[in-house]
Amino acid sequence: MVTKMKTVKFFKTFLTLAFAFVVIFSSCSEHAERLTSNEKKISEAEKPATLPVETPLENPHSDELADARKLFLEKCARCHKEDGSGGKVLIDGEELRVPNFASEKMKKEPDKEFIEAIKNGIPDDGMPSFKKELTEDQIKDLVKFIRKEFQKQ
Repeated sequence: MVTKMKTVKFFKTFLTLAFAFVVIFSSCSEHAERLTSNEKKISEAEKPATLPVETPLENPHSDELADARKLFLEKCARCHKEDGSGGKVLIDGEELRVPNFASEKMKKEPDKEFIEAIKNGIPDDGMPSFKKELTEDQIKDLVKFIRKEFQKQ
């Protein structure tokens, strides 16, 4: 009998606390909503009357090339440098002469040659193959990035 009374008392206490929690929580959220709407009214009233300013159009290639830029920095910049200028580079104890992507010679190279060099490498020049690391699309995007970023094409 005593255990039953304790159980009933426990449930009454639990229900009372649960009800109190619901009442407090709902009044707090209503108060917060009122504050938020009042703050909006005040902030709108404080805004100076101005005409909307036109923002310049974003570069349509910026998002398209973001992944390629990241890939270039991760996979290519060690030899070709961040600015694509290449030059004499010491890699794993070996001095390499890395082409400058902005040079006239590199500007004349067809995309197909770039793709082949990235995919299969140029072992005699120290250029590694990336066909196991990069997809066809990633390689093509790298070529687009090189053309636009370094060759301004």
